[in-house]
This record gives sequence, structure tokens and C-alpha cells, in this order.
Amino acid sequence: MDAMVLDGTITDPNTMDRDEVFRAALDAVLMKAAEIDPVVRRSIKWSMKYGRQRRARTAQHNERSILKKLGTGFRLLSNAVTVAEDVHRDLFRSFGQKLAEDGLSRDSVIAAPGVIGGSALHVLVILGLHARGCSIVSEVDLLARKGFNEGALARARSLYEVTAITSFLVVRNTPTYELTERYHLSAMVERRKDARFMGEEDPFADAPGLEDAMRAAWGDEVFRPYGWARTGIPGAEPGSRVTFRDVEEAAVMDSLRHAYLTMNCAIHSGALSVTARSDRAHPFFNPIGGEVNYASAAWVAGATSCFFFFLNQLAIREIASLVDPDAALMLGPLDELCESAQGYFGSYYEAHCDEE
Repeated sequence: MDAMVLDGTITDPNTMDRDEVFRAALDAVLMKAAEIDPVVRRSIKWSMKYGRQRRARTAQHNERSILKKLGTGFRLLSNAVTVAEDVHRDLFRSFGQKLAEDGLSRDSVIAAPGVIGGSALHVLVILGLHARGCSIVSEVDLLARKGFNEGALARARSLYEVTAITSFLVVRNTPTYELTERYHLSAMVERRKDARFMGEEDPFADAPGLEDAMRAAWGDEVFRPYGWARTGIPGAEPGSRVTFRDVEEAAVMDSLRHAYLTMNCAIHSGALSVTARSDRAHPFFNPIGGEVNYASAAWVAGATSCFFFFLNQLAIREIASLVDPDAALMLGPLDELCESAQGYFGSYYEAHCDEE
């Protein structure tokens, strides 16, 4: 037999068994089916033209339907993000002015070359967490109003974690802000893990002396998962294993944990998450794309409003106390927007949760 060209590779059939030859040939034919078979080609063209139109109509219908029922709540949540972004911008400007006046400490606990710490780093880190929270709320807003409730739940779960970390750094810190510095430098540990997986250069190679300084000050524990948080965990023994649950408890987030567990169950790929999506009345037995589920959208948007309320309280109060106490005055209107959104979504969910 002559050599075969499969997927751009020249293959000698004499070196392959019969089944292997047929499998390779079948794979090659399937990959070229749209070019070979006119029926497949027409089907693909039809799908791209009319299927795309169907998806667009469905998406528009979903969003219109959800906003017709829950539009007031989504407007309140969107307004809360808008105000929070403006407060964030003003706080960052105040931070720059305070830094220029040498009104913030930059002293690092480990005193490694090129590393800053103190209140300057603390403000930067809390600003970063608050900014990420604002972005996540915008994502939840977008996903939930379009009917992608599982995606919204996944992002709301991330918002909860951001809020928990923010609370932990605010509640459990010391005057030197060592906990914030440990958290900040744990990014290097994460980058090292990613670099090893990707076969890239160790990031510590670009920061001479940093790893030695971290080990000298904090030992090996800071290089373990959540090891950076151990000094903020009441009663944690040196070298003990630290988990997100420990951080959550130390951050005094127990009152919201039930929502976190609900989101965990909803977004994982267990059998229930698959079978619960089947719908005989739907054109697709297993719905694909967004869905109109008002109660689910109200729940995730309400939970998001609640998390965002606490994140703003924690972050804005903390930053304002260090750079501009007057900025905390904006918390009143912002809190009112978050609470109004949470109340609206919560009332709808309580009234309709048994209907869907």
C-alpha cells in the first residue's frame, strides 16, 4: 500500500494494524466532512444563518422577560456599582495625594529589596479587592439579566470569596499590616506554581533575595496553600494546615456561609445539576443557553447585592480611615442602593420561590 496523508502527516499503512488504519481514515474524513459532503455543508450553513438568528431572538426574549419582572432590582444594583466605582476612583486619587505627602508608611516587614509594605500596601491591596468586587458584580448583573444563572452563581461565589478575604485583612490585621504583606507576596507563590506547570522560569528568579527574606521572616508555611493567612487565624499552631474555611471563620463571615454553600452546590457538575435542567416543554430537551427562571435570577442577584453591601462597608471604611475620612460619607447612599436591591430581589424570591 502507498503512504497515506492523514491530518498533514505521512503515514505508512504497513506499520499500522487494520483497525488503526480505519480509525485514522475515519478521523480524517470526519474532519473534512463539510468539504466532502454537500448535505453536511448545507446543514452547517443553515445552522450558522438561522440558528444564529434563533439564538439572538431567544436571548432578547430572555432578557426582556427577566427585566419585565426584575428590572427595578437590576437598575438598583447597576446604580450601586456605578456609585461604588466613582467612590473607588476618588479614594484612589486621595491615596495618591496622601502618598505624595508621605502620609502613609511604606516599610516592609521583611525588608526585601524593592518590596513595599505598611499602610501604603494595605490601601493598594484593599483598593484592588474592591475593584475586583465591582467588576464581579457587573458580571453577575449581566449574566443574571440574560438568564445565565449558573454563570451568575459562579461569579457571585467569587464575590463572596473576595468579600471574605477583604474582611479577613481588615479584621485580623496588625498595625504593621503584616497580614496584608503576606497576602500580597503570596501572589509570587501562585505565580511559581503556574510557572512550574507551564514549564516557565521561576518568578522568584526576577526578584533576588525575596524568597530568602520571606523564608527568614515567615518560614516555609507562607509557601503552602493559605499559609499566608495563618498569623490571622486565632489559635492556629505554627505549621498547621490552613483552609479557606479557617479564613472565613476568622473573617466573621458565618452569617453568609449558607449562601456560599448553596452556590457551591449549584455550580458543580454533579448529576443533580444535569438532570434538573431537562425540560420536556423546551425545544431542546436539555436547555442550551440562557433560561427564564425569575426566582433563580432573583436569588443570585439578591445574594450579590448582600455581598456587595458588606464589601463596600469593609473596603471603603478601611481605605477612608487611612486616606480621606470624608469619603466614608458616600457609604450612606451606596448602602441604601445595595439594601434596596437586596430587599427587592429577596421579596420577589420569597413570594415566588415555590413556583419554579
